[in-house]
Amino acid sequence: MALPWLQRAELALFAAAFLCGAVAAAALTRTQVRGRGGEGGETRTCKAPLKLNVFYNHRLFPDAGHCSFSPQGSFSGSCPLYGVVSLNRSSLALSRPSAPSLCYFVAGASGLLALYCLLLLLFWVYSSCIEDSHRGRIGLRVALAISTIAIFLVLVSACVLRFGTSSLCKSITSLNATISCSEAQKIPWTPPGTALQFYSNLHNAENSSWVSLVLWCMVLVLQVVQWKSEATPYPPLETGDSEWSSETDALFGPRLSHS
Repeated sequence: MALPWLQRAELALFAAAFLCGAVAAAALTRTQVRGRGGEGGETRTCKAPLKLNVFYNHRLFPDAGHCSFSPQGSFSGSCPLYGVVSLNRSSLALSRPSAPSLCYFVAGASGLLALYCLLLLLFWVYSSCIEDSHRGRIGLRVALAISTIAIFLVLVSACVLRFGTSSLCKSITSLNATISCSEAQKIPWTPPGTALQFYSNLHNAENSSWVSLVLWCMVLVLQVVQWKSEATPYPPLETGDSEWSSETDALFGPRLSHS
């Protein structure tokens, strides 16, 4: 059973919102927890002397049984949004980061909404091919409620990214070490390897969130249109309508006009 054109347009917007949400979540996650310290993205701590060399992750490491590996990120797991940067000789350092939960909230909200869009796409593709694809009034109510919550979450996430990145950049430019955040990516940071492409990732996450907000607003408009079309039944025919007259004439014959 084919889907109505309004619902097909809604699913196309869901596909675009899935891509935007996935990009936003991935970009912010890379900024906070992207691996550094070599190609493997891990820090090696060994408690035993070198005894045996094994081939691990395309590199020669000491005995893996006596070594522990811990992942580190661009800011060692700290959230750079609304952070304060200090100048350490010729290098920059994130001296006062925000709580990690702030970045977790933004990345988690974007990721969950992207997952919801993906599952909804798969469900409606399956329903249109196998089962009845009609969505009732209860389904529309649930969809309207979820879209409203999604718009709120995306708006909050986009604002946090916008103002958090702006606050971080103001802290960087106030040190007079660089003129912009994009240029600060080329300056050495402490510890070494920190803040690799941090501004590009934050900028991509912010742009994706704003685009996702527009897409969710369009989804809500389409759902409201479908709600109104479902809630407005066809009006009954009245005696003065032309269709009523044609049907009664076919059954009882034409009425004579009284002059």
